[in-house]
Amino acid sequence: MPCPIIIRYHEGVQSYLVLDDNPRELLRHVGFTEPLSVRTWLGSVDPEEARSDWAEMLAEDPDNYQIVDEDNQVYCLERSDWDHCKMWPPRP
Repeated sequence: MPCPIIIRYHEGVQSYLVLDDNPRELLRHVGFTEPLSVRTWLGSVDPEEARSDWAEMLAEDPDNYQIVDEDNQVYCLERSDWDHCKMWPPRP
């Protein structure tokens, strides 16, 4: 079964919450020197709960978030953008 992905739509771009065995946020930072980062996700891995938690954490409308899976076309095109990023905080 493909792993769930939450897409966050913001400032004309997307960030992703990957809910696999290594849950993580693939974040875009519009206007920052370092536009991409990867952050460990410590919240729920249930897609509905994770979407709600992520939206609440950022004080945003959950309607700006979409639950898809790893076969989503846009995610497939963009996921390699984060290949050079190191996870923060690093996992032990």
